[in-house]
Amino acid sequence: MLVRWIWNWLFNQIWYGLPKGAHWGLGALFVGYFVWLFFMPSLHPMPTDTSIRGHSHIDRPVHRFWVNERGGGNLGAYGGGSTVCCQRISGDTAEVEWIYGRTVEEFERGDEPERHRVTLPMPERTREDRYLHVHFLPNHEVKLGWSPDLMSPYAHLPKRPDVARYQER
Repeated sequence: MLVRWIWNWLFNQIWYGLPKGAHWGLGALFVGYFVWLFFMPSLHPMPTDTSIRGHSHIDRPVHRFWVNERGGGNLGAYGGGSTVCCQRISGDTAEVEWIYGRTVEEFERGDEPERHRVTLPMPERTREDRYLHVHFLPNHEVKLGWSPDLMSPYAHLPKRPDVARYQER
């Protein structure tokens, strides 16, 4: 109740303290912003928010991975579908870093987790693209691709290497 009263008092002091011409100017700015936002989407800047979706085509789990220091979750062996939303990804290059999961024996021996890092060119992105798909392939190879939905541009890649050879379309 007190917060509402303070808010109303501040609003009234600021709004009614303005000259009449300022009311019209602020109203025009407000209306112009909404017209731009909803009716002129081609003038908006390229979106930077994205969801990172991981796909594993290897026999080891990926404990954790990052793209340009933005977390992408974890993946099981020959698994996929790990999606982390609301990340900001931009730039001309993508630095992908990942840590493989350890077996019980490796953990008990005190072995350090195996880390890898690659720097790749960032694939082309269209205005509709919202998902960055990160595919982990054998021999520490990584493929990146954008899509507007959960379907990866590399959906043709087999989950297991013994099913078929990896080929790029």
